[in-house]
Amino acid sequence: MSNLHQNVEIEEEDLGQEVIPKPYDPEKIKIDHQSVNLGFLLEKLEYKEIDLMPDFQREGDLWDNIKKSQLIESILLGLPLPSFYFSVDLKTEKWQVVDGLQRLSTFQAFWVDKTLKLEGLEFLENYEGKARQDLTRADLRKISGFKVNLYVIEKETPKEAKFLIFKRVNTGGLILTAQEMRHALNQGIPAEFIKELSQLDAFKKATDGKIPSKRQEDRDFVNRFIAFHLLGHEENYKGEIDSFLNDGMEMLEKISEDDRKSVKNDFEASMNASHQIFGNDAFRRRYSPEDRRKPISKALYDTISVNIAKRNGNEKKDLINKKETFKKQLIALLNEDDKFNRAITTGTGQKTNVVYRFDKMNAVIEEVLRS
Repeated sequence: MSNLHQNVEIEEEDLGQEVIPKPYDPEKIKIDHQSVNLGFLLEKLEYKEIDLMPDFQREGDLWDNIKKSQLIESILLGLPLPSFYFSVDLKTEKWQVVDGLQRLSTFQAFWVDKTLKLEGLEFLENYEGKARQDLTRADLRKISGFKVNLYVIEKETPKEAKFLIFKRVNTGGLILTAQEMRHALNQGIPAEFIKELSQLDAFKKATDGKIPSKRQEDRDFVNRFIAFHLLGHEENYKGEIDSFLNDGMEMLEKISEDDRKSVKNDFEASMNASHQIFGNDAFRRRYSPEDRRKPISKALYDTISVNIAKRNGNEKKDLINKKETFKKQLIALLNEDDKFNRAITTGTGQKTNVVYRFDKMNAVIEEVLRS
């Protein structure tokens, strides 16, 4: 059974428990290991050759000044730092941060922007209040000559393998969510398009404004709609939700601008219809009209939203007019069909469950339209 947390039901893939049915070919994974002077990274920051990208990387500057200052203090003391991980962007050739964002943001503030003044130091009290410009030449050489280990995921590495590496090596205090990783691997049109749809009033209204944007959870919902809408739930879905959602983002770059406009229109129309049918109860499991409102279910969301999007304008209007019948049918489905209930609560990413819940929801909509 899915765990409940705040306003969205947490599913297996959210907890990192998705089963990958096939291994990746290790020959396709290209990672370059380097031991370099910290000055090498500092120079890349100065020349904007490292993309800190706070938009995909949770928040880019989460540490307070004391924690930042103690990182600089550690370097001056010669204490070792954890390794840095980067991915090379296919288009810009810039390095994107996989692991080490907070440390790099600290270097940006202290070394490049020169805005950080050291405070809260535990050992080097005589450095209190100093900024980069206040340090001696010897101190600056010590920082720039400090040795660090870094791993660079080469651009030839397939996106699916990059995604796996992101999941394995991201060890910071705030682990990247799956959507943040997908966003990192699909910069440009896909990332911007999904961001645009997540900000639509229709989406916010349909989800009652309950999907948080801080960790890109709202974009994960949009990504689900796009993948199932563009790729379908049968032939192209192999039982790996992360790979499938990556494929959905990639497809956005392959289709025309007119097709993307059509996708946006379908999404907006589906969100509007969902809200008009279910109100602030859209995409939530309800076993009786008197039930207390439950969190939003991702499995119900993609199943309902994509099936509604397939309908033409007149059929959507008909569903809205017959909303009481639709809601009763859905409650009956949840109570009477154990297989459907399991398909939206347990193993929601499994191929058989995905196919069953999509087909069953389509049958319910057909029945409502015929009523």
